Amino acid sequence: MGLAVKKIGLFIVLFLLASCSSRQNIYSPSAGPMRKALTQDLAFANPIIIIPGIGGSKFIDSKNGKVVWGAFGYNSYWPATEQENKLLALPLNQSAKNIRLADENLITQSVLDTVKFEFLPPPFVSIEYSVYLNIFKSLTTAGFVPAEERDDHLQIPSFKGKPVFQFAYDWRKSNAVNAKRLDAYISTVSKQLVNKGSLSGSQKVDIVCHSMGCLMARYYLRYGGQDLGSFDNPPVLDWRGASKIENLVMVAPPNKGSINALNYLIHGFHVAPFKYFKYPSAVVGTMPSVYELLPRTDIVNAVNQDGLSVNLFDPNLWQQMQWGLADPRQKDVLKQIASEYNTDYCLYNEAKELQRKLLQNAFLFHSLIDATASPPEGLKFWLFAGVGTPTVSKIMLNTSNRTYFKLKSNDGDGSVLRESAYAMKNTEYPREGSLIDWNSAMFFYLPHMELVKSNDFLVNFYYTLFWRKFIPADG
Repeated sequence: MGLAVKKIGLFIVLFLLASCSSRQNIYSPSAGPMRKALTQDLAFANPIIIIPGIGGSKFIDSKNGKVVWGAFGYNSYWPATEQENKLLALPLNQSAKNIRLADENLITQSVLDTVKFEFLPPPFVSIEYSVYLNIFKSLTTAGFVPAEERDDHLQIPSFKGKPVFQFAYDWRKSNAVNAKRLDAYISTVSKQLVNKGSLSGSQKVDIVCHSMGCLMARYYLRYGGQDLGSFDNPPVLDWRGASKIENLVMVAPPNKGSINALNYLIHGFHVAPFKYFKYPSAVVGTMPSVYELLPRTDIVNAVNQDGLSVNLFDPNLWQQMQWGLADPRQKDVLKQIASEYNTDYCLYNEAKELQRKLLQNAFLFHSLIDATASPPEGLKFWLFAGVGTPTVSKIMLNTSNRTYFKLKSNDGDGSVLRESAYAMKNTEYPREGSLIDWNSAMFFYLPHMELVKSNDFLVNFYYTLFWRKFIPADG
């Protein structure tokens, strides 16, 4: 009865949210004084690839077509159920063979334009909440032509018009793994566009990324499709991915991490703003990408009860605090997602070993994208970030009773601090500048997920890629 009441309450809330969302007018320069300038420029525009953030791609069960991630209700799995946990979690032993077997159970279908709530079967109307719909719809209204990927085959429009692609990927995996897939994807896109006459041999592609998608894009630009490697044998930083890219537009990027990743790994993950749809921390703890979102020490200062700094990448700290995969309260979930282990001892040993490995790999990933290196000539970086929402910048851990709480907040978008989005080299010495050679940085009074849907962002986005060349520098 309690669950039924909760579902009814959620239904009402979601209906109100979706109603508000559906009434929003999405900005596109399809009319107005700049329409002519944009129409002229579209003939020479680069194709655009949109890369979503964590949770931004839809997963379906390969066996029955039910939605594993990206919809709730009819024909989808309910969060935190045993079936859902088994499908969404990656293996504790993440050997290449085990990952391939896990991949067979799950299909990455598409970018999550909307989250669908369908509590009753057709013909009843479903409720949809916009996620990445706005930017895609704005671009297609402006004159870009949507390209679709179906059954692993890229469908590029045969009629003229610059295409816009949406890169769906398995956001659970390391950004380095997905960068390799992005490398193959862009190579395929470029070749097919040249063959169809939509792209000259020397023309490049633009990437528009949101949140964690920007970390993948940055790794790709620097290292192409190279593996993460190791501290002793890292990938070569030669900017090989940049040969095909002209503009990287970053929207709300957690360039130096986010406190949200720590919360997800400890308390579980939910789709913002729907906190009731939560996925267990043991499931989240199997995902390499979430560890790669952990904040740098100068972004979120972590201290213990004695005021001493602690290292959030120290596996011993995680086991001492019983976080994530090391949490005894996650025992039942661990048994669901890793039923092949015969004893609790073997199960917890494997879970803790995975946690140790993923923390170590995340630290390596950070060192690779933070390494100082001048980008090649012609590659441009554009920042659109949110401010105005208090965002955690300091926490205190009590290792005696295994608790932690916020000590301080600074300006950000609620998920990403301004200093993280800007990728400041050293937050204590702002004059040292950024790790990224920005061509422009714009800040908006908007929270993390609202920024990518904002008309204010869209207006400035078009100015950045198109209109600025038509407007005199003196205004």
